[in-house]
Amino acid sequence: MRFAAILVSMTALLAPCAWTQTAEEVGREILTAYKNRDIEGVKRHMPPVLAMTVDKKFFKDKAIRAEVVGLRRWDGKVREVRYVPAKSGLTASVYYDEDADPSKVRVFNLNKSGNSWKQALGSFLVIEKEKFMAYDAKEPSAKPAARKAPAAPAIVQGAPQDAPNRGYAIEMADGTVVKDPTVAQLQKAFESLGEENFFITLNAPDGFMTASRSGGAYDVEYKDEQGQFAAIDEMSAVQSLELFSAYIKRDKTWKSKAKWRPFD
Repeated sequence: MRFAAILVSMTALLAPCAWTQTAEEVGREILTAYKNRDIEGVKRHMPPVLAMTVDKKFFKDKAIRAEVVGLRRWDGKVREVRYVPAKSGLTASVYYDEDADPSKVRVFNLNKSGNSWKQALGSFLVIEKEKFMAYDAKEPSAKPAARKAPAAPAIVQGAPQDAPNRGYAIEMADGTVVKDPTVAQLQKAFESLGEENFFITLNAPDGFMTASRSGGAYDVEYKDEQGQFAAIDEMSAVQSLELFSAYIKRDKTWKSKAKWRPFD
């Protein structure tokens, strides 16, 4: 899945610091917070869409609990940081511990959000050491000449096109946020997706659905009280919009529009 970079352009949770922390510093802080079961420390470096899911029950989650147990023997040191550039943004892979298999390493992934690093979705990974060493040893320098000034958000909140869906909110990679969106606004949001504005999240009262665009295909995931799941197959723009529309309308059959597997 390409969701390692799905939240690269989201706004930060807190006001920006007076200095920019390195990926190594941020990675160490987050791992320490997980090890110490520090909820506020975990949320500090999370994008808003992830931070919304963190509450007092966070560390009771089976997957999170397993990672915390695995961090008990971590010595607090970061072995190495390597970088994975992509069209959708920059990921830092923080190598923090060995795995039982000597050919593999444990890493924690971060995404570049503006000038800061944020926890990536599906952050804890065990990967082949050879694969990790193939990543870039140095953070790629920015290429401002290739960047364009961001356009003003094309979606206007509250446009009287159809009934608003209370309790829902759209968040996009370019920073656009639409509260209580209509179905028409949801459609406009999909129409605005592209190479730069490549990611959309539809937050709901009991979870969220998210889609990442790559070329003409979409990777889709959702989270509810039963856990987090990913679509087995990539979806077209039409299929994705149909799924999101059913989700926001509270159509009880929306899950049947794709085949799902537990999120890794």
